Amino acid sequence: MIVLGGALGLLVLIVGGLFLKASSKLSSAAQAPVPPLKAATTPEALARGEHIFKNVCYDCHVQDSSGRAAGGVMGDLPKPFGPVHAANLTSHPTAGIQGLSDEQLAQVIRFGVRRDGKRMVVMPVFGMSDDDLSAVIGFLRTNDALFAPDERVQPTPTQTLSPLGKLALGMGMAPLATWPASGIKAPAKAATVEYGAYLANEVYVCAECHTPGVDGAKARGPDAYKGGFKFVDTPEGGIYSTNITFHETGLAGYTLPEFTRALRDGVSRDGHALRLPMMRVRGLDEVDAEAMYLFLQSLPKAESRLPEDAAPRVKAAAQHDAAHLFSNLGCALCHGSGAKYQGMLKNARGKSPEEVARWIRNPESISPGTQMPTYEKLLDESQARALAEWVQAQATNIP
Repeated sequence: MIVLGGALGLLVLIVGGLFLKASSKLSSAAQAPVPPLKAATTPEALARGEHIFKNVCYDCHVQDSSGRAAGGVMGDLPKPFGPVHAANLTSHPTAGIQGLSDEQLAQVIRFGVRRDGKRMVVMPVFGMSDDDLSAVIGFLRTNDALFAPDERVQPTPTQTLSPLGKLALGMGMAPLATWPASGIKAPAKAATVEYGAYLANEVYVCAECHTPGVDGAKARGPDAYKGGFKFVDTPEGGIYSTNITFHETGLAGYTLPEFTRALRDGVSRDGHALRLPMMRVRGLDEVDAEAMYLFLQSLPKAESRLPEDAAPRVKAAAQHDAAHLFSNLGCALCHGSGAKYQGMLKNARGKSPEEVARWIRNPESISPGTQMPTYEKLLDESQARALAEWVQAQATNIP
């Protein structure tokens, strides 16, 4: 008993020491250089900035059905960590980014340092080129409806992490990025491994999700791209990131057209909808798609299967009623009860079922850049209409 008591006491001391160290890392100020960059203004650069923002930044910084990048509690992270807030990127003078200079925004994006000098908790850092970074800042400065002033989330909300969240995220915090404040150039745009590595690592930061664990340096580690990070639990099971190396348990069977469709439309080679938080890279051109395909092919092939508690991937079936389709196709993750985009179902009110069905099957034709998957090949017209009518009925109950 004395030995057991001593061992427990030692364990408490070790955990307590790690907790204090983690808390210190989370609260310490960071000394990061300020990139001397300005917002881009050309139409081509703003289009590039819009593409990057809507495909990379949108899902974290738009946390409700308002369509505004006002931040909020991120619902896609493990619940035991406690609430983690995404920042308000609207043009509100105090709650948003109106009061920040272009250089300060560049520091936040490139080095992950908040306006109060502390490190971001979960936001990845981006080693994207100066041109791409200036393009993103340029888009943030536009009058796009995403950035209409909104004061609901304050600029540096208090992160109410649980003790487990503080321990995990604090101990896992990566060292400050060592790349230069400015002068970063992208490889030449071409279907090459080098350009694909730039896109996957520095622009779309794929390994941040497709790598297990919470270590801030994991995206550059030996387990990068093998999947296995658990986002949330659902009634059907956990939602995990998948293996995107070209092992048989990953992307080995994918052709380039199938890979491109998965990224653009959110549909896997075997006809499953890719679930939240997997992005849809709408507008991805053929060169970028092939470059990323070649890069992922060049990685070491890692065997990594989804855990047994993973939510099954279910296809639409002719015998499924609309409620089952809504669940099986992943719609509930975004639009179900309590989900962050539930309120968007209200847009179905007053429309004909045929119009809503067209939206369900081909949302990108109505709203280019949408993160909603393309369901045209997963649902026939009668299934889409039945789902549309069911969604409209649900929409009448949303305040």
